[in-house]
Amino acid sequence: MRAHQLFTSLSPGDAIGNHILEIDNRLRAWGFEADIFAQHIAPELTGRVRPEHEYLRYLHAADDLHIYHYGLYGQNARYFQVTRGLRVLIYHNITPAQYFRGWNPELELLCDIGRRTLPSLVGCDLALGDSEYNRQELVEAGFPEEKTDVLPLFSQQSLFENVPTDQSLLDQLRKDGVVNLLTVGRVAPNKDIEDVIRIFYVYHRTINPRSRLYVVGSHHLPAYSAALEALVADLGLGDAVVFPGRALGGTLKAYYQAADLYLCTSYHEGLCVPLVESMYFGLPILARKAAAVPETLDDAGVLFTRLGHVEVAEMANLLLTDQALRAQVVARQRERLKDLAPSRVEARLQHILARLGVLPT
Repeated sequence: MRAHQLFTSLSPGDAIGNHILEIDNRLRAWGFEADIFAQHIAPELTGRVRPEHEYLRYLHAADDLHIYHYGLYGQNARYFQVTRGLRVLIYHNITPAQYFRGWNPELELLCDIGRRTLPSLVGCDLALGDSEYNRQELVEAGFPEEKTDVLPLFSQQSLFENVPTDQSLLDQLRKDGVVNLLTVGRVAPNKDIEDVIRIFYVYHRTINPRSRLYVVGSHHLPAYSAALEALVADLGLGDAVVFPGRALGGTLKAYYQAADLYLCTSYHEGLCVPLVESMYFGLPILARKAAAVPETLDDAGVLFTRLGHVEVAEMANLLLTDQALRAQVVARQRERLKDLAPSRVEARLQHILARLGVLPT
């Protein structure tokens, strides 16, 4: 049987891209003739991923399995709407447009269109969320409950295992013995990086001046990035807050390994992969209780709700200095990580394909 995966943009090191590649590996291992198609393809994936226009020849392939990953609006949504055959939607969530209001009108419009388009995909055979939070959004958009399910993302554990740490960077990050706080992900308003900086300000000024904050992630909103840099300057934090940009592979490993605490203040996440990565590296997590974050952690890590910056900074200090508490939190995170292991996701994928009647039980 042929199986096609379709997405808008594919690049190495990206959580959704990794998920698509892991699914492709397993489809091939299970005897499918599998392909991946995307509108935007990173040069490193040329040959592994085919240009989107080549998918058009399969639009009416009624005997094929068509898997559409939806996390960013693109013209391929129209392709999926008219595709014949067995159609599976995997919803990775789209950030509500309101978070980009005043920062980027084009992205605000794109997110608005993306969310408005979701109900038009309701005619598929099965719709999957990569979290229960995302599955609930599918149901709210009009997808029949009995035609929805959950398929967690394949973690990037194998990528971290197979790439060496950037030892030079790790040595540099650790050389002066400061406490390193870390947050990872696209630098965007829904992540509320402002609160990360303000919490760090309290910790740095009133608890431990020998500390540093690393905000690791890609910058696509110049106005928002400039506002964050202005905030750092206004608070007089200088070199204590570092924006290294996007990090991949061994470089990203170094930031996780050098960190002492992971801090997340995001208001909207469909899953939040950096939380899973922090669990893998044994890094205690302090996170805002919002959107899918509580589900991803599932009683691991430490959550806060409406506490002020001072209270959260004090919680951070407890996780950094109380060794018994720290060990307890890390141990619970490691237990939670087992639930998200690639072998369990693989078993879940097998179950879903069996449910569709395209893979023997």
